[in-house]
Amino acid sequence: MDQTIYDVFKGLLNNKDMHDVVLKVDGSTIYAHSLVLASSGEFWKQCFYEGKNKDFYSFDSKTQKWTFEISDLSKAQLLDLLEFCYTRVPKLRDDNVVKTFKFCEKFPMEVMKNHCGEFLAKNITENNVMEILQEFKVKSLEEQAFKFLSEDVAPWKKKDLFVGCQDPELITKIIKIEQIGAPELFVFRRLVEYGKDLCKKEGMEENPENLKSVLGDYLPLIRLDLMTRKEFSEISKTMLYTIEQLCDASFKTLSNFDCKKHPISRGPPIIQKERMKILHMSANGQDWCENTKKSIMSTGISQITMINAETQTPTLEEMLKHHVVWVNSCRSFHNPQEVGDRLASFVEAGGSVVICAAHTLRNDNAKWVMQGRLTTGGFLPMSKGALKQGKRSKLGAIIQKEHLIVENVKKFEGGRFSSRILGQPTEGAELIAKWSDGTPLILEKKKGERYGVVVVLNIRPPNSDLDRKYWNKKTDGALMIANAVEYAGGESKLKFD
Repeated sequence: MDQTIYDVFKGLLNNKDMHDVVLKVDGSTIYAHSLVLASSGEFWKQCFYEGKNKDFYSFDSKTQKWTFEISDLSKAQLLDLLEFCYTRVPKLRDDNVVKTFKFCEKFPMEVMKNHCGEFLAKNITENNVMEILQEFKVKSLEEQAFKFLSEDVAPWKKKDLFVGCQDPELITKIIKIEQIGAPELFVFRRLVEYGKDLCKKEGMEENPENLKSVLGDYLPLIRLDLMTRKEFSEISKTMLYTIEQLCDASFKTLSNFDCKKHPISRGPPIIQKERMKILHMSANGQDWCENTKKSIMSTGISQITMINAETQTPTLEEMLKHHVVWVNSCRSFHNPQEVGDRLASFVEAGGSVVICAAHTLRNDNAKWVMQGRLTTGGFLPMSKGALKQGKRSKLGAIIQKEHLIVENVKKFEGGRFSSRILGQPTEGAELIAKWSDGTPLILEKKKGERYGVVVVLNIRPPNSDLDRKYWNKKTDGALMIANAVEYAGGESKLKFD
């Protein structure tokens, strides 16, 4: 293949031949060329051709070489930036984009700065959204960050979302967002964590009076009237509001909810149970399928499409008509390989998956075990393992007590079988709760920000109405499954009218 001029230039990067620029970074030396750098940004052009910015370099008139001391970037980050200068191909990643953006802002390199802004706008996550809003004063980037906060529940699940923020006006602006992709209670909880951090920094005791002192301007912005009675009860116990404020909010709550079970949100991002479209893929008998469907529908979920996975594997097109696919097996899948391959494509397209793991994720090649890309491509939050059953177990430690999947789940008993897979959390997975013997019970994983989430419930789904060996229907198994399906559907990127 013929070389381009940029291929030739790339060969000159950090090459002593004909270099006239020396860059000192991390105790190392990188060699560069003034002609290439000057064509990459106004800062370098001013240094080499206009004699400006002399505080940033030294010039040796004998050797005709410029020397710069670089402290804003690591050696690896600087090499990535220089590669762009030589090839015009940006090498941006999560680990270099922030510092590169700041460098290009401090030492004007407009084209690369724009590339950084575009990358950040497409890759906003709960882990960087606050940094982006605080550090980058770019209108288009700020708009994307606020759009993320208004449409995605993920940042509002992050306990320390506001912690460390040095811009009080930004906190106010965020809380005032007209549309937020999470229950109002989450907004309140994030604010309380911010208040606790402020108290700690001020050396103040963490108590209601001090929290009210540091959060005084923010508390009135919380929409108490958008909370359920249970959520309102949690708020009142914090003692952060006066009796008058609580009474007023309580009256508005009664007016808004009219005894409804679920809260009114500030906007449409949260998919309500009755509107969520669920595809239930079950490789089991008719009695098993009816039991599990009846169980989950008792919680308010209604739009469930049943597919007998023993006789067919739904196409990707069929899956994409739903927010979430809920899958389990105790008998043979029609095609275990197709199941895993198509579910992986569904997740990559933005759909979410909930797996009841017992049998489905056994570590053998039986036909009831899922195969394919979902199991081999890094999507699963739990590894396959041996099936354990025959010894009673129950809900153990809840690791993430604020997670939506365990909301109101107080008790779960697995029954005489207590079927579960002896798997382990995979890299990047989040463990939400355990069985009483320490085996993972609930896990989730999102492989990429544009993907849906994969949730594993390490159980068999039918309850004791079908057989007393299954989980006790008097405990919260139905709610746990429904919460998992509802949560996964809420994380889905697929939208329907």
